[in-house]
Amino acid sequence: MFTLWLDAPAKGAARLRLQGHLDEDAALELLHRAATVVRCGCSRLVLDLDGVTSYDDDATYAIVGCARLARWLPEGVAVVAEVGTARALAERAGVGARQPGPLLTH
Repeated sequence: MFTLWLDAPAKGAARLRLQGHLDEDAALELLHRAATVVRCGCSRLVLDLDGVTSYDDDATYAIVGCARLARWLPEGVAVVAEVGTARALAERAGVGARQPGPLLTH
């Protein structure tokens, strides 16, 4: 089961919170939502992976795709990956944890 939430933790920012198993279908949904953030004119994307419990190879490609969207966002993309599975996914995707700074509140 996969759940994806979109909220706005600060003006101009969007946060995508992922929870559950990230498979091919979930990865496609994630990429579509991240692209929507860019099209809506947000200045920053926070990708919160801490709720990911497991993932397929497709998840890695989705995380890389989201990170590459940074070039179209004035304040870039931050990745929250503090717990084991999330950290492993971020490292596998080559993005590591990029701190969201004062923007993010849990």
